[in-house]
Amino acid sequence: MSSEDSTSDINVHDSASTPTDLTGHYVHGRAVLGLTDRLNAAASYEEAAQLTDQVLEPTDGLLERLAVFEAAAEKAKESEREDGFDLCDDLQEAAVTVRDLGENLHVAVDRMRALAAPPRRNWQEAVADYYAPSPGSRTAPSRLPLRPHPLTHTSQPPPANAPPISRR
Repeated sequence: MSSEDSTSDINVHDSASTPTDLTGHYVHGRAVLGLTDRLNAAASYEEAAQLTDQVLEPTDGLLERLAVFEAAAEKAKESEREDGFDLCDDLQEAAVTVRDLGENLHVAVDRMRALAAPPRRNWQEAVADYYAPSPGSRTAPSRLPLRPHPLTHTSQPPPANAPPISRR
């Protein structure tokens, strides 16, 4: 699924209503809500990463497009009134906050994709798997027989052709 596919059914001109916007007036909020719904329903981490990229992409993502705060700040400043200048400052601060958010989450898309990779096994699991029975067998692999130390006594008699052992 390419990033183009992940937005193909989002239409900002759709006037569908929501429980909080019965008239469908807030079409851009509805588009974001649709993106959120699709992210919640994502069937894979790859799909979730692509949808997250729609928000976090640094040049064309949603957060970058929230530069609307800067445009609103400029419009407020045009009033040349004290309240307009205060509002301009607040809106510019909001724009900085949104940009900071994007910078703080700049690797979130890659981290989301990485969630799909199998987790790394710890050394204990690797050892347990190494000694586990193979899928086709019913018992654990047999250990190699231990050879008795040559100077130890065994309970078996020596072979008939063995030289006599002197015991002092």
